Amino acid sequence: MNPKPDSFLLLLILTTFVSICVSQIDQQYQTCGQTLLQCGDISGIGYPFWGGNRNASCGYPGFELNCQNNTFRLNISSMIYRVLDINNTTRTLRVARDDLWDNVCPRVVTNTALNFTIFDYYSTANDQNITLHYGCTINPVAIAGISPYNFNCSVNGLFSWNYYLTGQNSWLGNGTPCNTVISVPVNGTAAPALANPWSVNLLQGALNNGFWIQWSANNDNCNVCVRSGGVCGYNADSGSFSCYCSNGTRRATCDDDGNGTVDRKITKFSNNFR
Repeated sequence: MNPKPDSFLLLLILTTFVSICVSQIDQQYQTCGQTLLQCGDISGIGYPFWGGNRNASCGYPGFELNCQNNTFRLNISSMIYRVLDINNTTRTLRVARDDLWDNVCPRVVTNTALNFTIFDYYSTANDQNITLHYGCTINPVAIAGISPYNFNCSVNGLFSWNYYLTGQNSWLGNGTPCNTVISVPVNGTAAPALANPWSVNLLQGALNNGFWIQWSANNDNCNVCVRSGGVCGYNADSGSFSCYCSNGTRRATCDDDGNGTVDRKITKFSNNFR
């Protein structure tokens, strides 16, 4: 049985309506909502992160992710970190210093640094600092020529004492002359274990396991934007947060198009593209 003529007319009307709605969806809204980052085991990463085929306008300054060898890397205050985990609910990252990855003796030793404008240590994780002491003239924790906290490093082919301390045994290093002492966070479980003598074999694993930091990138504005059906982004020209909506870009929420009205039909339909 052939379809009735009015069925073809209805189909034509519906197809036309869908085409119009799709064409009216803001390009930034569609691009930033659909283009998510993936690297190794981490996927579905959106705002505030950007990089690769995800434009900077879809993220926030300081959150560019680079995928190398199936691992995200993030530059924070001129220091490269490996991103081991991302939790969007708590807005946290588990990161490990790239220069100390599988190498407790980097060519240049520097303190762990964060941009505290957008990152901070995640207090709930109870991570703790350990100190790595390089190029020491003596080892205060040596017992009969053996040190439980000593690790080997060859600096320009010259031997020197190198050891680490946690908060629980930091008194051992008081007054010890060393060329360089740096502070590195490790997770709250690893730090107590490292305080036990003869646990130097756990040091590299603790550094590789990383520590948690929390981000801040106009979180409140982004929450309002998402609740209104928008996608979060950033306007580099104005240096401000942007809320990308189905029918244009707003400062904070799709509920306000500048005239106090929004085409709810388009907004509802375009949610399928987020």
